[in-house]
Amino acid sequence: MRTFLLFLVGILTTSISAQTTSIPDQGFEQALIDLGIDSDQTLNGQVLTSDVASVTSLDLSDWMQNTGTFHIYNINGIEDFVNLEVLDISNTSIGAVLVGVQLEDPPRILDLSNLTNLEELNMETSEFSGPYVQILIVDNNPNLNLIEAYGHALSIVRLKGGDLAINNLDLYLGDDYFGPGTGPSVCVEVTNASQASNQQGTYTNWTAQGAYHYSETCTLSSEAFNKIDIQLFPNPTAQLFQLKTTEEIKSLTVYSLSGKEVLKFQNQNAYDVSQLPAGIYFVKMETLNGTGIQKLIKN
Repeated sequence: MRTFLLFLVGILTTSISAQTTSIPDQGFEQALIDLGIDSDQTLNGQVLTSDVASVTSLDLSDWMQNTGTFHIYNINGIEDFVNLEVLDISNTSIGAVLVGVQLEDPPRILDLSNLTNLEELNMETSEFSGPYVQILIVDNNPNLNLIEAYGHALSIVRLKGGDLAINNLDLYLGDDYFGPGTGPSVCVEVTNASQASNQQGTYTNWTAQGAYHYSETCTLSSEAFNKIDIQLFPNPTAQLFQLKTTEEIKSLTVYSLSGKEVLKFQNQNAYDVSQLPAGIYFVKMETLNGTGIQKLIKN
């Protein structure tokens, strides 16, 4: 019996010590190898979780500028970098696809909310490089004090839900290619937009530069979609939602926060999402006059 118990303990110990994190993007894994983080030094789609759990600073921008072999299209697995404090993803191709840069099908989302120790994030873009992220989620990052995100793609920064725990935050947002504040305004979702705009209350020590505006509800939509009138209701919903519009809907697709297509509909009177788990989704609507994406909350 004692021998059997020792055998089981040995199996459990080996299992725990060999826990791995999936790294599906070859460019991201190669960066981890070159930076000395992936200890097995092999492109095999995974890394020891213990290798990444101790990392406090990750500079993928500098790595990108020194390699011409790989691009980084996603950083899936970043959620296990639980002690990460500084992240630089400037000049990467995160959010792009292999053939063309498609920014609205599905929405390009970067969720860093699991990195509760994150302090600084740099994701600046240039005219010829990404990242091509539309929605940045940092709503559970109480230590955050800097986001540098000048560029062409970012539309929404979701801070609401965790913003009241952030005492000091510097934001550099928008498109500065033709000068500060010349590009589309980035919507910063917060708990109290009025106080944030006036640097009051929790937001007293917040500063922001560039093209941005605060809102308590940020909606991702294309320029064409802004010209047509569509309302999604009820929202939140537990089972069905409908559309109030005079437009002809060609198709409707529901995406998860990770950008995965979870439901697809043709035009109909009501849309059943009862089978989906509770959470936040994005609904993409194709009309004869344009395309738009709105947030859906599923209870």
